[in-house]
Amino acid sequence: MKTKLTILNQVQHKLFALCLLASLGALPTTGLAEDMSSKSTANASATSGIAWESLSAQQQETLAPIKDKWANLPPERQQKLSKGAEKWANMNPEQREQAKERLTRFKNLSPDEKAEVKENMRKFRELPPEERKALRQRWKNLPPEQKQQFRERMKNMSPDERKAFRQQMKQHKLQRMQERN
Repeated sequence: MKTKLTILNQVQHKLFALCLLASLGALPTTGLAEDMSSKSTANASATSGIAWESLSAQQQETLAPIKDKWANLPPERQQKLSKGAEKWANMNPEQREQAKERLTRFKNLSPDEKAEVKENMRKFRELPPEERKALRQRWKNLPPEQKQQFRERMKNMSPDERKAFRQQMKQHKLQRMQERN
């Protein structure tokens, strides 16, 4: 029998995978705001949180493992979980499978690698919206073959190779910024 902590961790891992996918531009971003359940976001506030009953049926189904803990979660956490559950519900089976695969890969990373992924996600979220949009658009415009080649290349790199690649990309970005000025 799974412990409550294990179930909560599974839900959190699903939602972390969603965040990871979104930060990598692998989730569709257009239309999500319109698809979000207005009753769950309207009932969210910094002081009162979201009532379980105000969640959509799909959100409740996704979050069912933590129903008993819901009322005790901080309002900010409830908000993140409800949004993540809505995104999960709107994903097609292929997107869900990709999310599960990425989550499995994330679970297999070393603690240092996980920290790096989280830091990169944080940095991405801190980018101005127009820059995030441009990066997502750039990824979206890549031909499927190039996307797959990139995924395979990253997947097959050792941690040291990935680190060197990221350093190379940082240097490239700095050069582009200097050229603009």
